[in-house]
Amino acid sequence: MELSIRAQAVSLLYACGLGAGLGLLYDLLRPIRRRFGNGFWDFLFCLCSAASAFLFAMRSENGALGTGEVLLALLGLLLYFQLLSPFLLPHFDACVRKVGVFCVNTQNSAKKVRCSVKKLFQNLLG
Repeated sequence: MELSIRAQAVSLLYACGLGAGLGLLYDLLRPIRRRFGNGFWDFLFCLCSAASAFLFAMRSENGALGTGEVLLALLGLLLYFQLLSPFLLPHFDACVRKVGVFCVNTQNSAKKVRCSVKKLFQNLLG
């Protein structure tokens, strides 16, 4: 069974969008990966990439991931990295930095509360 030209074009556009979406996910995980430096975030990206490629292939009309879709996904990824990543990555990095500062402040506040509660119970019991 042959696919119509329109269905093939739509599939290729979706593949390009898939590549751009994977680039966005990579940029979202990049500042976290730089801060913590372990391989978990790379594994998470690879897992999401494989799952999205599998789901994309299963959703397509012919049930397979063709060479054209792979190339267009790569093109979408490269276009994202060239056009949007330089503008979005600094914002993602700033958000991760703000979340880190919030976590440190919350941890310090929790430590102060814990010490105060410990003193209170020691005074009540002793």
